[in-house]
Amino acid sequence: MDETGNRQPDKKSDLSRLGRDWFGLGGFIIRKEDEIEAKRLHDEIVASWNVKSPFHFTDMLAEKKGFSWLGRLSQRERDQFWLDYKAFLSAVPALGTACIIDRPGYVARGYIEKHPGTKWLLCRSAFDITIERAVKYAVSIGCKLDVVFESDIAINDTVKGYFANLKENGLEFDKDNSAKYAPLSKEVFAETLGTIEWKTKSSRMLQIADSYIYAIARQRYDRSFHVFRQLRDSAKIINFALPDTESIKAMGIKYYCY
Repeated sequence: MDETGNRQPDKKSDLSRLGRDWFGLGGFIIRKEDEIEAKRLHDEIVASWNVKSPFHFTDMLAEKKGFSWLGRLSQRERDQFWLDYKAFLSAVPALGTACIIDRPGYVARGYIEKHPGTKWLLCRSAFDITIERAVKYAVSIGCKLDVVFESDIAINDTVKGYFANLKENGLEFDKDNSAKYAPLSKEVFAETLGTIEWKTKSSRMLQIADSYIYAIARQRYDRSFHVFRQLRDSAKIINFALPDTESIKAMGIKYYCY
C-alpha cells in the first residue's frame, strides 16, 4: 500500500490540487504466489521503454523528474506509452483497494474541532478502514493478510503502531456510526493479520501500488480518468470483482467525507 495527497487535515492545499484535494491510503491486494507474475510484468515494461527511474505516477503525468523524457516524445509515442502502461497495470493479477478522504469535506464536518491536536487522524482513519476491508476480503477467500507499505521515515513507526493496535484492539470507530459496515471483531483481526513491513520506492510492487492508489483517488474527482477506467474495465478494482452491493459496502473502496 501507498499514500496519495496530504495526510494533515488542516494543511492548506496548493493551487494545483484545487477541486481535487484528497488524502488516501491503499493500493492492491495480491496473492503471494502471484507476485512473481506482477514483478515479471513490471520488468517487461521497464525493458520495453528503457525506463531508468521507479514508476511514480504524479511525475509520469507531469512529465517531470525521472519522466521528463515523456515530454520529449512525439504525441504518437506518448500515446503508445500510456497504452502500454495501462495494459501493464490491468494485467497485474491484483485487486485495487483504498480509502480516500476528501480533505475539505473532513474539515467541513468539524472533525478537526472534535479531535484537536490529532495531526495524523486522516492517516489513521484511512489505514484502519483500508486494512479492515482487506481483512474481510482475505477472510472471504480463506487467506491471511500481510501488509507492505512505502517507507516514510517520519511515520514508519506510526503506521506499524496502527497495525499493532488493530491486531490487539480492533477498530476504534464509533460503534453506532460504523454498524452498517459490519465491522470486524478484534479476534478476527488477530487471527487474520500476519506481518507488516516497509519498503522503499525501488520495490516493484510499491511502484504498482503508487499507480493504483492515484487512479482510485483521481476517479472520484474525474470520472473519465483513463487509467482508472482501464483498471475498472479489466475488473482489477475490487468493487467490480465483488458479487453484490452488500459486499461492496463492506469490502469495497471507501470514499470518506464526500
